[in-house]
Amino acid sequence: MPPLNPATHSTKGETMAATAAERKEVKLHGAWGSAHAAMARNALELKGVRYEYAEEDLESKSEALLRLNPVHGGKVPVLVVDGRPLAESLVILEYLDEAWPDRAPRMLPPQDQPRARAAARFWARFFHDKVSPLSHAVLFAAEGEERARLVREMKEQMAVMEAGIRRDVPLGGGEEEGPFLHGRQPGLLDVILGSCAPGTRVLSAVVGEEIVEPGVLPRVHASLVAFDELVAGFGTSVPHDRLLARLLERKERTRASPA
Repeated sequence: MPPLNPATHSTKGETMAATAAERKEVKLHGAWGSAHAAMARNALELKGVRYEYAEEDLESKSEALLRLNPVHGGKVPVLVVDGRPLAESLVILEYLDEAWPDRAPRMLPPQDQPRARAAARFWARFFHDKVSPLSHAVLFAAEGEERARLVREMKEQMAVMEAGIRRDVPLGGGEEEGPFLHGRQPGLLDVILGSCAPGTRVLSAVVGEEIVEPGVLPRVHASLVAFDELVAGFGTSVPHDRLLARLLERKERTRASPA
C-alpha cells in the first residue's frame, strides 16, 4: 500500500498549502467506546492532522460540549477548528477532505468521479440509517426469538450493503483494487465500518454468532481486517473485553431503570 500521506514528496506549492492547512487549531471532543467519535478520530489520524483530543463523559456532559453542540444535546463527536464547532461524524469526515485536500487518504473518490462519490455517500447513509440502529436493538433485546429476528435482519441489511458496494464501487471509485472498500487506501466506507468493528465484535460475542462472516460478506470482512491493522498504532482502538463489559453494564442499567 502506498504512503497514506505523501506530503513529504509534494511540490513547493503543495507544501505551502499543506503548511497553511496545518496551522489550523483543531480539537476533537469524543468519548471512549463511541464508534462515531472513533470515525472522526481515525480519519484525523489517517490524514496526519494535528489535533487536541478532549475525552467527554456522556453521562455527565460538560458545559463546553453542550455549548458546542446544542442542536444534538451534546452528542459526540464535535470537531472544533479555529474555534468553530462542527458536529456529526459523516459531516466531519467529508469536511476533512475539503479542509485538508492535499492529505491522503481521501474520504471520497475524486471530484471527476461523481457517480462513485454519490455511491459512497449513499452506502454510508444506508449503514447509518439501516444497520446501525439494528445493532443497538440487538444489544438491548432480550434473548429469544425477538433477538434472533433482529440478528437476521441486521445480517440481511449488511448483505444488501455488501452487494451494493460490489456493484457500485467495484474498484474503489477507480483506484487499484486492494483490501479496502475504496481500493488500496481506506476511504469513507472503510473508516465508518472499521470504526464500528469493535462494537460489531461485541455484538457477535453477545449473540453467540458472527455478524460479519467472511464467506457471506467478503469485501466488508477484508476491509475490517485491513483497517484494524492500519489503525493499531493510533491509540483509538478499544479493548474487546472492556467494551463488552461496558455495554453489558449499560444494558443491565437500562433493564433496571423504570419504564
